[in-house]
Amino acid sequence: MGLISPEIIENVRLNTDIVQLIGEYVRLQKKGKNYVGACPFHQERDPSFTVTPDKQIFYCFGCHEGGNVFKFLMLFENLSFQEAVSRLAGRSGIQIPDTDSPRERKRAAREEWAWKANAMAADFYQHTLFNRPESSAARDYLKGRGLSEEIIKRFKIGYAPQGWESLLTFMRGRGYTPQQLVELGLAMAGERGLFRDRFRHRVMFPVTDALGRVLGFGGRILGDGQPKYLNSPETDFFSKGKILFGLDQARAPIRQHNQAVIMEGYLDVISAHQHSITNAVASLGTSLTPEQGKLLLRYTSRALFAYDSDRAGVAATLRGLDILQEQGFSLRILTIPESKDPDEFLQKHGQAGWKELILSAEPLLEYKLAHLLRDGGMRTDALAGIVKNLANISRRSELEEGVKSVSARLNLSWDAVMEELRSFKENQRKNWPKPDKIAKNKHNIIKSEKVTDPGLRAERGILQLLLEEPELIDRLITVLGEDFWSDQQYRRIFEIIRRHRKQGFFEPARAVNELDESDAELMNRLLFEQIPGDDPEKIMEDYISAIKRNLAIMQRTKLIQELAEAEKVGDRGKMNELMQQIQNLR
Repeated sequence: MGLISPEIIENVRLNTDIVQLIGEYVRLQKKGKNYVGACPFHQERDPSFTVTPDKQIFYCFGCHEGGNVFKFLMLFENLSFQEAVSRLAGRSGIQIPDTDSPRERKRAAREEWAWKANAMAADFYQHTLFNRPESSAARDYLKGRGLSEEIIKRFKIGYAPQGWESLLTFMRGRGYTPQQLVELGLAMAGERGLFRDRFRHRVMFPVTDALGRVLGFGGRILGDGQPKYLNSPETDFFSKGKILFGLDQARAPIRQHNQAVIMEGYLDVISAHQHSITNAVASLGTSLTPEQGKLLLRYTSRALFAYDSDRAGVAATLRGLDILQEQGFSLRILTIPESKDPDEFLQKHGQAGWKELILSAEPLLEYKLAHLLRDGGMRTDALAGIVKNLANISRRSELEEGVKSVSARLNLSWDAVMEELRSFKENQRKNWPKPDKIAKNKHNIIKSEKVTDPGLRAERGILQLLLEEPELIDRLITVLGEDFWSDQQYRRIFEIIRRHRKQGFFEPARAVNELDESDAELMNRLLFEQIPGDDPEKIMEDYISAIKRNLAIMQRTKLIQELAEAEKVGDRGKMNELMQQIQNLR
């Protein structure tokens, strides 16, 4: 069996609930917000095997085995990693292509090449935004839209200079040919064999997949040029209808809230995230596709539509509602006042206004009926337009409520609506996909093992905090940098957290696949240990202070040793210098 692509591995993991899987092998009992049972990997009297649904990992406090769904199956069934992925893919109905074939290996290599090139271009655009004088208009534009530097960096927003070959020159210097940049959608071929940058004088929004890999770009013109928004062309590596903008940032909050907020554009989503509406994604235009619906269905089966309230936005909402309902989604719709888009509304009313607006969100049937009856629409036409949505309701109680609502709104009898529904079902046989249910509970807190060295104890505490509160990593790096770790195992886990954080968010069950066995075991253990206190930020500051003290002690010891060597050889100048350095450490 050949290598399996990272996106397929991630898709299989997301479609396998760890409690359901392990429950087929081990008798689990709910204990608080976790599940416990007798460990299948060693004999024990009292159950010490714990499964935490929130983080989708397991851990045994007796034998210290732990990991994600793949690791459990590898241990229990004595499988290789690829065999475990293949087994679970079969359970989830996910097809794994044959990567042993030369054609598949070539495709995977080309995708990897494209991701690296696009990431390099994104870095160029963002460096240009923050560091070049000609980017002042772009910086002013983003400031005028109320975007903070933190949110700009989080979404990797950049600026494409006005010159014809700015990106071309940069990428040539890194080994890329103009023809390759055309293939990636970053450049265009002109007359007489000349090439030019595709994006010029535009604010640049990298478009990433769910794992944070840059697939393409959207560029917003500065000034009055056209088109206002220019997207990467459809290529072998970028297909707009198969991507949800912001999903890499939003997928964890979507699972946490069990709901996605679907918007239209880049700035709608970015503004939403800045206002702590972190489960927002965009459909990259006005038309939601079935592929985007299937992508979203990996994380939730509930969605709130928040498209623009103009005529085009309403038409796109109505199309998207039908697509998602057929896929099994539960849907509500926001109508933003004064025909505004979410970005404008949030700029004016903020998060508090948004929360109040959500209370007015309408269910699908009410929203669609209101638009079918607008401008004097006929009741019979409205019934014909809504019956498809009634047919897509699978729960009997919800269907009865829906028929009741439609009959009251259209002033028709219950029997008339049911007869229309029966007639429609006779001609249209529907199957509704049922999304996997993902448990959303947090793990119980378990006592930690003792570490006596004060420096290592602080490092361990910092790592444990970062596993639970990854956003604290920015404060840590600002104060201590990245090279203070004395324990290399801690350093390796820290690097995984840092890299995932750059990609959007840290997810332990995914990190397990990227760590070696001993590092993964340590990470699992730390995830179940008790954090000593209720204020993570204060605890982090205490650990940082402890690290500083320990570093000072180590530096003092080193200087004293050097002073002793200087005394031996009678180097008075060196002695005075070292004594001054020791004095300064106090």
